[in-house]
Amino acid sequence: MGSSASTIRPTQLPDLELFWPTHIDELIEHIKGGAKLLAGGTDLLLQARNQGQPQKLAWIGNIESMHNFAEQDEQWQVGAGISLGKLISNAAFRRAAPAIVDAAQLVGSVQIRNQATLLGNICSASPAGDTLPALLVHEAEVETAKSHSLLLDDFLIAPGQTALAPGDILLSVSLRGLRANEISCYYRHTERKALDLAVASVAIRLSFEDDGCTIAAARIALGAVGPTAMLAKQAAESLVGQPLTKKSIANCATIAAEICNPISDFRASADYRRLLIRVLVGDVINQIEKRVQLLP
Repeated sequence: MGSSASTIRPTQLPDLELFWPTHIDELIEHIKGGAKLLAGGTDLLLQARNQGQPQKLAWIGNIESMHNFAEQDEQWQVGAGISLGKLISNAAFRRAAPAIVDAAQLVGSVQIRNQATLLGNICSASPAGDTLPALLVHEAEVETAKSHSLLLDDFLIAPGQTALAPGDILLSVSLRGLRANEISCYYRHTERKALDLAVASVAIRLSFEDDGCTIAAARIALGAVGPTAMLAKQAAESLVGQPLTKKSIANCATIAAEICNPISDFRASADYRRLLIRVLVGDVINQIEKRVQLLP
């Protein structure tokens, strides 16, 4: 019998060179030398195992400034070293950014969430990344070492691709917490209840007038239905200035389904993803209405 060459996926990590800088300037020098920034490593180490690259890693665990996690004037700053588990366990953050916590709780397993970082989820730039739609409705901005501040919507370019320049690194993400009369929520659809990627997802943030019924402002973001997580501005605008009704919610859901740009793949057809967006928009708004009733 003849034989043919085949590519066998490695079953273990390649030899790695690990650096542990204590200052950002030192970290950047390692990055310029070909190292990859290592925070949680839940994606990066899989890449190293499966592809044999990268072989140089610079761990940020000893850089104190990259573990900043604080709030000032309703703005939260989350450093590159902060894990999803830390976000979830912080009571003040849960109140300030419920949509982000909803999303973070769905990422992987407990073990992964205690290792994976919010900024790692951003840098992976997966269209199905759970935290990305939630971050968009909380007006997230990323800060790089070169003092560039970018809206997350501008930072995400394509699947797996961001606006981060070669040799630059993400330091933190800032986001706006909820104000009075505001609620946010995130839902997704998956084939399994856990350890799965979103087939479609929706995050919504609503601000209510003092009457508790009329929508003063809205932000809606969609995931897994385009090259990147995306804001559905027209859908959000359709809700403003009126109370939530079956008609207004259905109209909003229809607009969201029309403006998204899903693909058909082995996980779902484009038409099915549009149908899911219609359903998820309604589900998220219904959950927001339930959360409004719990407001003090």
